[in-house]
Amino acid sequence: MPHYQVPTLQTTLNREGFPRRVVIVTNHASSSLEYIDFIRTFSETTFFLEQAGQPPAYQVEVVSRGKGTIYNVQGLSIVASNAYDELEGAVDTLIVQAADDDDECLNDTDFIDWIRMMAPRVRRTVSACTGAFILAEAGLLDGNSATTHWAAANDFRNRYPKVKLHPECMYIRDDGVYTAAGVTAAIDLAIALIEEDLGSELARRVAQAMVMFMKRPGNQAQFHAQTAPHDFDPPADPFVQYIVDHLEGDLRLEKLADHFNLSLRSFNRKFRERVGIPPGRFIEQRRVDRARHYLESTHEPISRIANWCGYDTSDGLLLAFERHLEVSPREYRKRFTSSLQVER
Repeated sequence: MPHYQVPTLQTTLNREGFPRRVVIVTNHASSSLEYIDFIRTFSETTFFLEQAGQPPAYQVEVVSRGKGTIYNVQGLSIVASNAYDELEGAVDTLIVQAADDDDECLNDTDFIDWIRMMAPRVRRTVSACTGAFILAEAGLLDGNSATTHWAAANDFRNRYPKVKLHPECMYIRDDGVYTAAGVTAAIDLAIALIEEDLGSELARRVAQAMVMFMKRPGNQAQFHAQTAPHDFDPPADPFVQYIVDHLEGDLRLEKLADHFNLSLRSFNRKFRERVGIPPGRFIEQRRVDRARHYLESTHEPISRIANWCGYDTSDGLLLAFERHLEVSPREYRKRFTSSLQVER
């Protein structure tokens, strides 16, 4: 087998309370595979500890809502042998994978009751991707901040208005509950959990071994898919429609209030009531979204794209990108296109 050069850990770890029992809850009706990300990341942690002559930090097991095949593709089947309601003993970390597309798990009252019962018994409760729907259905996210896959954000808001949803975030911790965005964000959160438990050096080694960034900050935005500038679904709200149609123009709030024959205070209040966020933030988000489309699909200079999106200079677009995505427009273009000219 290949010989790996494994760096020796330099930090003395506090092993009190280890190994910790991690239970991953999967769902026979879901085709999602986020649980593999958690298993792999915790397994890599065990590898580094073994190389340092130390015992494992985690005892990982999987239980399922329904036994039998939980994933099947030509040539490969994954079978769950342990049911969630057969779980016994103390658990440190409970991790819930994504909900299924047909809401089977959300409509399973026994399963949701079990999640609700388990949460106060564990040190931390975790969800990946649309697993946040399961935690929300159990009432565990009411009044707290959470994230989920960006594509399910609108559905989540409609179902669970008591939750402070932040779909731009990769992962969020709030009151002992951790939620991660879609797909690979599960790895980011798993590494963050390892850092929380065992320190930054081991977390960094695990990230390097998995060819990941040492740490993508939890508030780094999800890079969700963009629509073309004129392909927005027609919004029902006239405020939104006007803004979307005039992103390149003067959208100062005073101008908007005048256009709708409202005082500035009334416009701000009505907009927030109807759209859910302040108008200034909505405008900036839409302008960033439009700029992302142009960066991905055209060779145009960034300065020209900035003008098309309502900014007098590229500096304004840069500040907006750094606020929302934590990358510059130039860096964003490098990540999401293959061969484009260099902008001045």
